[in-house]
Amino acid sequence: EPSLTPPLPIVYVLGGYLVAINAFAVGLFGYDKFQATRRGWRIPERSLQLTALLGGWAGGLWAMQTWRHKTVKKAFREPYMLATAANGAVMAAGAGAWCLSPRFRTAVHTFLR
Repeated sequence: EPSLTPPLPIVYVLGGYLVAINAFAVGLFGYDKFQATRRGWRIPERSLQLTALLGGWAGGLWAMQTWRHKTVKKAFREPYMLATAANGAVMAAGAGAWCLSPRFRTAVHTFLR
């Protein structure tokens, strides 16, 4: 039975991805806030929401609170929170599969060889 400890390549890739997508989300929110104050070209709301779905929700939430951006508009917040919940569900399912399914762990180890 494979170990519960994930292989280092997965840890590095997933960790690097999460850092990158969260930094990207912060950058998008920051740029959108900057453009909003100057009435310039804005980032589409769907793009901001997509960052949450892809795992950048922590950076996005931080940016929203820090710059008080998109915090009042319910039509934006609700889909954003839904995308955040969907990402959380996918991450929880992956963690659950890793912890509870030796077959899943074996498949991942085989894939990485």
